[in-house]
Amino acid sequence: MSTKVIMPQMGESVVEGKVAKWLVREGEQVETDQPIAEISTDKVDVEIPSPGAGTLTKIYVPEGETVSIGAELAVIGDGKEEGKEAAKPPEVQRPPATTPGRPPETERPPTTAPSPEKPAEKSERGEAKREDAEIGRISPLVRKLAEEHRVDLSQVQGTGLGGRITKQDILRYVGEEETQPAEEQRAPASPAPSRPSHEAPKPAAPLPAETLRFKEFKIPRYEPKEGDQVIPFSRLRKMIAEHMVYSKRTAPHVATVAEVDMAKVVRLRKEKKGSIKEQTGADLTYLPFLISAAIQAISDYPTLNAAVVDDSLVIRKEIHMGIAVETEKGLMVPVIRRAHEMSLAGLSRAAAELAEKARKGTLSPDEITGGSFTISNPGREGNLFGTPIIFQPQVGILRMGEIVKRPMVIDVDGNESIAVRPMMYLALSYDHRVIDGATGNAFLHRVKEILEEGRFQL
Repeated sequence: MSTKVIMPQMGESVVEGKVAKWLVREGEQVETDQPIAEISTDKVDVEIPSPGAGTLTKIYVPEGETVSIGAELAVIGDGKEEGKEAAKPPEVQRPPATTPGRPPETERPPTTAPSPEKPAEKSERGEAKREDAEIGRISPLVRKLAEEHRVDLSQVQGTGLGGRITKQDILRYVGEEETQPAEEQRAPASPAPSRPSHEAPKPAAPLPAETLRFKEFKIPRYEPKEGDQVIPFSRLRKMIAEHMVYSKRTAPHVATVAEVDMAKVVRLRKEKKGSIKEQTGADLTYLPFLISAAIQAISDYPTLNAAVVDDSLVIRKEIHMGIAVETEKGLMVPVIRRAHEMSLAGLSRAAAELAEKARKGTLSPDEITGGSFTISNPGREGNLFGTPIIFQPQVGILRMGEIVKRPMVIDVDGNESIAVRPMMYLALSYDHRVIDGATGNAFLHRVKEILEEGRFQL
């Protein structure tokens, strides 16, 4: 019995990967979970384990070749079916090569001469294959939109990554179909039959008012001039751009800002950073305090730890906290899994380890997927505040601002006085489809209260 080795999913936005190196050769014995290949993507480099024990009978994807997620890389057998498996290599799913204005390449013709087919049969099979391929690559949102407008996906040209059909492609196609009746209405009518001279002409029927339509605005293309520096987008930058545009288009963002007195957190950090460093080996920053405060606030307002699935809101049981990390390649969001089970020291160690892995490019697929809420920490030079973009499919993201000392009016034993306090702005962006202003503001106010009280489980 044979076992297939499949290209694993490397992240929510990763659609392909490259076989960097095979650690086992054809004909060699492997054990279950033994590393057999090194896979490289723009986000992470990882070794994939063997899904079973036996003999690596056939390698279908050579080193250096890039294939789509889910493609069959090799097959592991018990030795008895080696000849059979080697004789039937699967069709490797490679990313479709596209160029601007040109549809993805069609499948290569088989090497053996096909049996004669009628033109109608060829057309029907070709359309079916294209439709199956497109449907397999579109998002649930696009599929639902196509069903609502009764759009045949085989007739739509995809302009997304790798030729995928996007929401804009559907809307553009529907708009072209809807304008057709109006053009037909404006076609010259056939001459009216002549009427007797004694009949009075009937008043003309009022022309139907045309629906006001706006054409898609296209900005003028900028042509680089002498001295300009042209930097092509990397694959990671393209994926980040695609995700950010999708998030802003999908989720109506609302931002709210709170001003927090960080005096007690600053004092507690100063007192405990030495012992935490000895315990975890990591420097105690302000980020673990904010993660802990957000976790406590989510227990009071669990809708912030949710995801929109079709027309439902799924409130997650576990809190997997994403932390935005800037790397040389671009922004990455590693995930602290089950963050609600960790102490302040545990959060400090986990955040430091993930940030170091992100900068080195050694994150595993499990460490960059499945986040349920995200915190963005721009660092010491983060300015006062900013309004972050929600990391889909989450519904909220919290951004730290720079801690700045400012004179503030405080109440001491019923008397007001002016004191210099370390202040920080917290900015929350939330998805207004599912979170109302009252809930979003209440959640942020609860985070502020926890930080100002300075009570944390070390």
